[in-house]
Amino acid sequence: MDDSNKPSSAAGLPQGPHFASAAQSLTPLRLLLQPSGMALELTRPDILVGRHSECDVRLPLPDVSRKHCRFQFHAGCWHVVDLSSLNGVFVNDEPVERMVLRQGDRVRIGGFTFLVELPGEAVAGAEAESLAQSLFKNRTGARTIWPPRRQAS
Repeated sequence: MDDSNKPSSAAGLPQGPHFASAAQSLTPLRLLLQPSGMALELTRPDILVGRHSECDVRLPLPDVSRKHCRFQFHAGCWHVVDLSSLNGVFVNDEPVERMVLRQGDRVRIGGFTFLVELPGEAVAGAEAESLAQSLFKNRTGARTIWPPRRQAS
């Protein structure tokens, strides 16, 4: 039988039922750069972050390693995975190697700090205001203390 008339799937996309179900259940992850609020939306299940030109998300500061970390969607949750970076990955000011991300977490990669926003766990009205106040309380007259600058590999 001639299969040349069958519609072909999108070039380069994985095939099979396990890939289709994973793509359908993917919950996008929004990372809000602090303090500017610029949004970065992750819509693929594996995103490489670093300074290198091959990374999906490039963070051009010397304290970010060439291949610093990955954001992975696995088993219905977003994870951040440190790739043995020199300066590490911090979630809520704690160094982590691998961590499941939750609504309102703060992820620090080098000099960049992102606030995690998950659409399925959106914080409503008064809760959002409370979260903002707890994250930025006493900001008047406060100064930012940066971690020591170290060069990445």
